[in-house]
Amino acid sequence: MAVAYSVGPIKQQQVDKTYRLIEAVGYNVDLQAWRDFCGMRVARTWPAPYADEVITAENPLGYVAGACIMRPVHDRICGRVLDVPVFVVVSGGDTRGASNSLLAYLMATARNKNCGFIRVLGLEPCNWPRSTDVSRRERGILIPVH
Repeated sequence: MAVAYSVGPIKQQQVDKTYRLIEAVGYNVDLQAWRDFCGMRVARTWPAPYADEVITAENPLGYVAGACIMRPVHDRICGRVLDVPVFVVVSGGDTRGASNSLLAYLMATARNKNCGFIRVLGLEPCNWPRSTDVSRRERGILIPVH
């Protein structure tokens, strides 16, 4: 069954719903820390070119089926890359649709930000996205931007 997802920056009313996804995959961040992390993004009124953004995929019933965190970075080998340290999709019936919707949004964002690649990092719950472990960043999957 094809479902149209609303994909975009996290909204205030999605913060707690999205936390359930982050919690389900085992990231070591509590609800208040997540609220604080998202609160700075929701409150931002001007674009911040190198700041983390939380993106959600919400189905027509209002359920958040997927979420990711992205930020443009400069990689010494690949040049400008859209880093995606968190990419989570939890859906009972349309994992592919939610994933494809998030990936389409990431691809459009990467083109707009002049990134040559999207790097989706492997799921390592012990490393929250603010990790400065460079070796971790090198273990991601590189997706060429077209």
